Amino acid sequence: MRVLFVISGLGLGGAERQVVLLSKEFVRCGHVVSIYTLNGEVPRADELAGSGVELVVDQKRRRLDLGVLRRLRQHIRRWRPDVVHGFLYDGNLYARLAGLGVPVINSERNDNYRLSAVQAAGYRLTSGLLDGVVANSHAGAALAQRLHRLAKERVAVVWNGIDIAEVDTRLARSGAPAHQIWPGADIKRVCIVGAIKPQKDYPLALRVARRLVDEDASWRFICVGDELSSSSSGHKAQVQDECEALRLQSYAKFVGHRRDVPELMASCDVLLVTSVHEGFPNVVLEAMACGTPVATTDYSDVKRILPMAWQVADSRSPEALAATVARCIVERRAVAAAQRAWVEVHATAAVSANALMAVYAGHVGPQPQIGGRAL
Repeated sequence: MRVLFVISGLGLGGAERQVVLLSKEFVRCGHVVSIYTLNGEVPRADELAGSGVELVVDQKRRRLDLGVLRRLRQHIRRWRPDVVHGFLYDGNLYARLAGLGVPVINSERNDNYRLSAVQAAGYRLTSGLLDGVVANSHAGAALAQRLHRLAKERVAVVWNGIDIAEVDTRLARSGAPAHQIWPGADIKRVCIVGAIKPQKDYPLALRVARRLVDEDASWRFICVGDELSSSSSGHKAQVQDECEALRLQSYAKFVGHRRDVPELMASCDVLLVTSVHEGFPNVVLEAMACGTPVATTDYSDVKRILPMAWQVADSRSPEALAATVARCIVERRAVAAAQRAWVEVHATAAVSANALMAVYAGHVGPQPQIGGRAL
């Protein structure tokens, strides 16, 4: 099958990571893949080197850039995909407008959010150009049905996947970066990973940190991520002010964007997640593959994913989350083994790619079989 992904860019977010992963897995299985980006922010481009995935980088100058739309249509005519799959809002919209009769799939990567009036109008006016939606969580699928006014059978759920072999290779040749950030033999290290934006609720994570430090001064915290480049809200400054107000400067470090997130998580004792809402939690999946116990708030499909029910705190109180983090330390070995086993069954790159290809087949029709594989 020939698959064209349309996405805003190839930044360091979870959606971009999944597009790269799926593209490489599709090519490995004999399919042909092209990625068309709508802006020049492509730091993940190097991850495609030698993969056989075609990358086309464009740059839109305005919300609806007719020049980019024309070039995308030209690419579709020339490249002749069997399916066009949009990711993120701009990718979804441009995929609809440029589909040219090719089946168009959109993605839902989040949950429990509101579109702006302009975004809602864009979806409403192009609704007839959409064939189906793939959500990466059951919570997101329910949102997609409401958002796009689609029948249940037109919305599929395909959980994110991870390349376990790649993770294992990286960890085998890695040091322990968390120990370099916070050295010391008797230190307990907690990783907090995610863009610094309200839905991640960094202030709650800091209040959990304060609670833990009050009980045991050996706790240390590593905050991985930064404010989005497109944001001018000043939320990062508010989070850092909260850190100072809680007198955590000696216990928490903000390290910004990192390309060694799996290595950082693997060298931490616990991953703490305080999200209010999002889709399938990539960072949770990576921690599970890396052998790092996860303590989290209740959002999206996380209760379906984590193997121990107690890993999801029973409230959003700092006390409940601090108790969950502390229990992760005590039961680390059992939790790590159960998490890894879950990933190996439910969330490998192959599992995710096969499930997505089955969705495409439902829209495209049967493909010729070569060597036992649909192409």
